[in-house]
Amino acid sequence: MKIEGLARLVDLPGWVPDRLSFTGNTLRWEMHRDERLKLACPCCGKGMSLNRMTKHEVKDLAMGTAIRLVLIYDAPQGRCRACSRYHTFHPTGVEAASMTTLRYRQFVSLLCRKMTLADVAEIMGFAPSTAYKIDFRYLSDTVPNPTFDGLEALLVDENSVRCGELYATFVINARTGELLFQGSGRRSETLTEFFDKLTPAQKASIKAVCIDRSGAFKDAIKKAVPHADIVFDKFHLIANYHEVLDEVRRKAWHDASEKDKTFIKGQRYNLFRNTCNLDDDMAVELEKLLKANAPINAAYQLRDQFKAVWDHRTPDGIREAVRHWIGLANASGIAPVMRFAKNLNRCIEQIAAYAIHRITNGLMEGFNNKVSRLIHRANGIRSLVYLFLRLRAENTPRRVCGAE
Repeated sequence: MKIEGLARLVDLPGWVPDRLSFTGNTLRWEMHRDERLKLACPCCGKGMSLNRMTKHEVKDLAMGTAIRLVLIYDAPQGRCRACSRYHTFHPTGVEAASMTTLRYRQFVSLLCRKMTLADVAEIMGFAPSTAYKIDFRYLSDTVPNPTFDGLEALLVDENSVRCGELYATFVINARTGELLFQGSGRRSETLTEFFDKLTPAQKASIKAVCIDRSGAFKDAIKKAVPHADIVFDKFHLIANYHEVLDEVRRKAWHDASEKDKTFIKGQRYNLFRNTCNLDDDMAVELEKLLKANAPINAAYQLRDQFKAVWDHRTPDGIREAVRHWIGLANASGIAPVMRFAKNLNRCIEQIAAYAIHRITNGLMEGFNNKVSRLIHRANGIRSLVYLFLRLRAENTPRRVCGAE
């Protein structure tokens, strides 16, 4: 029987198969470098003399009924007389440090996107620490550096990355969704680290930064890019008002009689939901609550009016709407609402900036969900550098065996 094109099964140009054999469930593919190829110095391009041959065994993707495939070859080491350098010639894509092929590392990295390191290790037949090292090294080699040129608007937020004890600050390009920076902590110094990476020209292109009402981030932005507008995220502000609304609900429950408490209990999320998201039973229960308790009803109506602030298309329109809402909040006489309105009065300009740049942290909140899922899938993250690489890899084309 004659077999043609056998070398194409592993697709390693310049290397010729010698012998195939099975050892248990492992296919051993022995090959040698094509003798017609000269040893050329990778530095100066001149010919090299053969110094020695070293045997190597390299892990590759499985083939057929073989659970594992091992490539076995003698790698020639050449010596360049011109530049006095030594170089060992391996097949294309073989990494000497891990003794694996490029397609093998790509496949392991793809599995790490879908399952825990322990699961990957069980499938591939090595320790979880090996899966981590292979994925870390592959991502370090292939994930491109962030693009800082032409930045116009940024989204900044923090997220817990280790049992609530360790926080990380994330910076995202508001226009493209690209992750630009990840820093340990949530202080002003953390965000300053990001701005220190930018050139004066890159800083000058930034027109707006969207944040929550964190004073630490605000100080860092004013210091690094004083010309940029600070936009307070509307979803954070609405979430802050939901906390106020819940405070009003809880106070009403404590002050209510046993009979009236039945209308209040269990209504927290109905108060937070948009009207269009209430089913018939929810709407009926909510209506009973609003009729039974005036403070909750007033705070709930103010919530809808507060959301309408961002419907205005101009900064002046938003400023007028916020001031009008603050007047209504103070007239309600509800202490938590009045306290929120007082704080809101200090950030009218940051709210009005939304009309100019039309950015929110909605994209960032979706990103934070991705962070949480990734950490859960990995059963925890041991390295923030690895987390950064893995998050950036989530936005790259998914490649298997070198194909897009």
